[in-house]
Amino acid sequence: MLVEAFTALAAAGGAGIVQAAGTDVWTAVRERAARLLGRGRPDVERSTLERLDRTGLALESAAPGERDAVAGRQAASWQTRLEDFLDELDPAEQAAAGEQLRALVALTVPDAAADAVRVRAENSGVTAGGDVSNHGGAIGRDFGGPVTIGVPGPDLPTPPGAAPR
Repeated sequence: MLVEAFTALAAAGGAGIVQAAGTDVWTAVRERAARLLGRGRPDVERSTLERLDRTGLALESAAPGERDAVAGRQAASWQTRLEDFLDELDPAEQAAAGEQLRALVALTVPDAAADAVRVRAENSGVTAGGDVSNHGGAIGRDFGGPVTIGVPGPDLPTPPGAAPR
């Protein structure tokens, strides 16, 4: 079973692949993704390159009103592929592949966005810097800066130490 940190990294990888399609970094992202998933097997690298090309074509040919939906499906598909890939590796191989995937994701993040939000996923958890918003739940410690978990509303309990609503 894949730990949450690698699941988050796979999600970032899937989103990064889709974001890179059609940009200046597409060639580098495409080649790195194929090398990562191929692990030295030319046939797997070739089929991954073909799949990446189909992703790029699907995004390019999507109608303007459908592009977000197509991008979402493509990102989910790549996330699943990356999760399956990472899940099949032993812990040492996972760590090495995780570093390669982090480098791939870093290629897809514009410099301004990289300065604003920093995310690091490791075996022990996920670390995020910058303004963080989460509409689900969280377990954590050492929060610094603005952190929002859930959406404030009348049906949510009053946080400890806060004045009643």
